[in-house]
Amino acid sequence: MQFQLPLIYPYSFELTTKRLRTFEKTSFVADGDKLSRTMHGSRGPLLCTVEPLAGENALRVEIEGALAEGEAEEIKRKVARMFSTQVDLTPFYEQMREHPVLAPVIAEREGLHFVLEPSLYECVVKTIIGQQLNVSFAATLIQRFQELAGSKAVFRGREWVLFPTPEQVARLKYEELQALQFNRRKAEYIIDFSRKVVNGELSLEALWSLSDEEVLHTLLPIRGIGRWTVECVLLFGLGRADLLPAADIGLRNALKRVYGLDHQPGEEEVRQWGESWAPYRSYVTFYLWDSLDNVK
Repeated sequence: MQFQLPLIYPYSFELTTKRLRTFEKTSFVADGDKLSRTMHGSRGPLLCTVEPLAGENALRVEIEGALAEGEAEEIKRKVARMFSTQVDLTPFYEQMREHPVLAPVIAEREGLHFVLEPSLYECVVKTIIGQQLNVSFAATLIQRFQELAGSKAVFRGREWVLFPTPEQVARLKYEELQALQFNRRKAEYIIDFSRKVVNGELSLEALWSLSDEEVLHTLLPIRGIGRWTVECVLLFGLGRADLLPAADIGLRNALKRVYGLDHQPGEEEVRQWGESWAPYRSYVTFYLWDSLDNVK
């Protein structure tokens, strides 16, 4: 199946996918302008390939694998959501022009959008794995985790690994993850979370209809999930536009650098700044994080 997804200008495929090409946890494989990754379909594994259409403000998407009747539209909606193709950032850019210090940071990244994980389950598990780890080792653990628990499929003459389903992970023993260099607590967090999803104690699909605060109240009681983890899920799973992770060290470091401060701003100071960024605090945060990447 092939289809096109029109983009709302301004949209930069290059900036939006930069993280997918350099950040190892994203599960995408790059081949020139094309990006491919596996997804779960109702009839089995799917391979999704996305690339920009030359001369057109649109993405070309190819889905390989068996689709059930009526599933095509659902897949189109999922990929459009993943790549934020219908998010209009024009009002955000207009608002941020009134911020003399931040305006250049924002303007340099015009067209940068969020790319969301294909499922909330994948987002939560990857975030738990990444807790208090550097990016490289987190990526290593995610790869080992997928190889252990995920199913495999052959597309284009090569083997691809799918991110495990909750059912596959719920069957694991803690010791199996420990053998991959997961510590005991994190092994318990991931497997116990998966079992909650499988036995119906937690409905991840229900999170789509909840407010940010309601999502926090739903997920925070789960062992192994703290505020930082929920905020990552709100950003990279649910794509919420007005989230401000004021305690995040990266955000605070970026503000210190951009504003030329002689101290790292505290949470309350960040929240005060953030009041004038609403309703686009997620995007200001995202762009400031990206500015740190340039410094590195």
